[in-house]
Amino acid sequence: MRSLPQSPVGIEFRAEHEKVLRKQMGVTMKKMLVLGMAAMTAAGALCATSAMAAHDDFDRANLGNKWVIVSPNLFISNNQLKGDSLALGYDKKSASDSKVSATVYLNGTDLEYGAVASGDIASGNNAFIKLQEQNGSGEFEYGAFYVGNNGGGNFFQLNSPVPSPAVLTLSFCGTVATMKIKSADGTQKYTYDYGTTFPTGGGLGTYGNISLDNYRSKIGGCADAIGATPVKGSNAKDLSLTK
Repeated sequence: MRSLPQSPVGIEFRAEHEKVLRKQMGVTMKKMLVLGMAAMTAAGALCATSAMAAHDDFDRANLGNKWVIVSPNLFISNNQLKGDSLALGYDKKSASDSKVSATVYLNGTDLEYGAVASGDIASGNNAFIKLQEQNGSGEFEYGAFYVGNNGGGNFFQLNSPVPSPAVLTLSFCGTVATMKIKSADGTQKYTYDYGTTFPTGGGLGTYGNISLDNYRSKIGGCADAIGATPVKGSNAKDLSLTK
């Protein structure tokens, strides 16, 4: 069938309609491009953040050169970090981090502690928190907010004993440090105001037959401090300071 000739009005309407459609398609493509670039930027930032975070599961025979031992000896045994009493070291990959955590394992009922540290550990300008067993209970009964390498500060009895293993985390909100302890019995949190800030950096400390695993460090924040118990003073005696 022969098509009827279109009127000038119909031709003009179709041309205008196609013009509008092309404009809408252009706007849509521009939006898609902007959204795509934003997603790529966000993904890149996430990757950069992940790349800066340090972690170590100690699944190897030797500690290696990414760890610097400050005092006196740290080593790997059965894919966990162990050390002499009062041993302390830091992970060079944690140089920009202030939130540090590790899983702490008791290996007996003698005097033992596992510690995480944040700051310039090489010079002793660092915070040092620990979980300690000293009553022969087979659980962690005490915690401490110290400086340096078990250098004294505030030693206190936990609200309730903590079974092993336990994840011990140190984070900072300004001058206030938060100790977070997570175990099979739940979570306990404590805060302590050091009255000063510390440089970034992360490491671990040992005493007795303790072992540590699943080391993690990253940039910190204030979220963990919510709902924590403030630690201001205690009459508890730290037996590791009298040995």
